[in-house]
Amino acid sequence: MKALRRSLACAALAALGVGCAPSAPRIGHATRVVSYCGSKQARMTGVDSVMTSTNDAILDDRPTDRDVWAAVRGNDGVIAYYAGQLLAIPKVAAALGETDGYARMSAIAIAVAPEGSLTRRIYLRVRDHGSERWIAMNAYDVQNVCVEGKRQN
Repeated sequence: MKALRRSLACAALAALGVGCAPSAPRIGHATRVVSYCGSKQARMTGVDSVMTSTNDAILDDRPTDRDVWAAVRGNDGVIAYYAGQLLAIPKVAAALGETDGYARMSAIAIAVAPEGSLTRRIYLRVRDHGSERWIAMNAYDVQNVCVEGKRQN
């Protein structure tokens, strides 16, 4: 009986345009991908997985464009660009001046994780109090974001 009432309540809310479960913003498609995967190609499902596995804490270093590019070029990595991707990292979002718990990300840079490591350093280009800058974070997903295959240009 409780299940029937809950179903009817959800149906009524759905008719009003309100869902029963909270909906987080989905990870959108990258607008551009720069890959340094050698003879392999970037795997975007891997990029998305790494992006959503962060520890919600900004590391102390303040990477520049040059630092980020050097890290990715030298370690078989990927830089993916997005059009204002919302990323649910509430502590970081608050530190960046956002009040809704979402960081506004325009790019992510991921290099291959060192062998045997449990975390990896990633770089996010985010809006910080109205200006864009790179931040460094740790991510728990250490999979290789490059897969075997022929590079597509």
